[in-house]
Amino acid sequence: MGAYQTRRWLACVLVLSGLSITSAVQAEESRIRNRTISYVMTDLFWSVYQTEDAQAECPKGFNDGPREQFEKLFPDHESLSVEDTQLAQEIQTWHPNTEPDGFEFFEVEGELSWGLNLDGEVSVNDFTHPDGTPGIDNEVYRAVGCIIGFRGPDGVEYIFQNKAILDEVYNRMMIELTEVDSLENDDSVIINLYRGMDRLLTDATGQKVMAGGTQRIDYRWGESLIRQFAGQIVDGVLITEPIAEMVMPWQNLSVPSVHVFKDARFRLDLSSEQATGVLAGYADVDTWYYQLIRNDSTHHLSNGQISGISLYKALRRLAEAYPDPETGENTAISTSLDVKMAQVYIVHPDSRAGE
Repeated sequence: MGAYQTRRWLACVLVLSGLSITSAVQAEESRIRNRTISYVMTDLFWSVYQTEDAQAECPKGFNDGPREQFEKLFPDHESLSVEDTQLAQEIQTWHPNTEPDGFEFFEVEGELSWGLNLDGEVSVNDFTHPDGTPGIDNEVYRAVGCIIGFRGPDGVEYIFQNKAILDEVYNRMMIELTEVDSLENDDSVIINLYRGMDRLLTDATGQKVMAGGTQRIDYRWGESLIRQFAGQIVDGVLITEPIAEMVMPWQNLSVPSVHVFKDARFRLDLSSEQATGVLAGYADVDTWYYQLIRNDSTHHLSNGQISGISLYKALRRLAEAYPDPETGENTAISTSLDVKMAQVYIVHPDSRAGE
């Protein structure tokens, strides 16, 4: 290649590079309208740190489920009544207590966990984030990390509860960032949390959510779910202030239910097309448990080797926040959820414009 051709080639490269950078900036700016950009939730599930052989986090193995426990409790069940066996276990599942059930419960023993430092402290009971950050609070993970049903990619809860976020309009939660000057760094943004009313925009498979869809806000049944809170964007990461109480709709297998999180906060990597990261806070133990068993019968729990009876006792034992004023027992447990969102345009009715 001669000198003249080389100069022309370099000039073309510089022009194309400039066009690419300009196009990327324009694409980002085009999705920020009136200093506003919004995202709709497409994936949500409990943050469960896993190693390939599970030895680091579950050296004793995995917990037994209802079937395994039933066989150990009633080896001669054929000679016993249904009331003394199946129904007795069902009653304990739906009306749990903290009394020992005679089974050893395997808690996570590893040092690593996804999540956030919720209390601003570092204690001996905390986890360490895989990136080295200490003080991670995620006791739900300690409870469910050695239960097969909560582990990916084949766990029954991992598959179906996460899939429900995509499939069920009931679960259509969105965040709207306002007063946005940049998705890279912004000292102050305002976030609104809404529930949407519409199906997601997907590709032809129906499984991959695409950016650029629209959602109407559910002001009728979802108005009580609306929250407004502050945050900032640091190096492309949205960091929000805690929400005193956040209610998250979570319907699975067509059974409507909710989760309640205290001091909830988002930490999300932002782009013009998606937001990914974690939602962390303190989950109300009873609401957490009843969401699980309302959505999953003993049959479904058995498929994931999830003993609701043993799990409830573990959740109560590990709960570390919001003590009951009368009993002193903690009612909430730290948790973290993996979150994925796609950019969306929220449609505000004229009567709500500017609110």
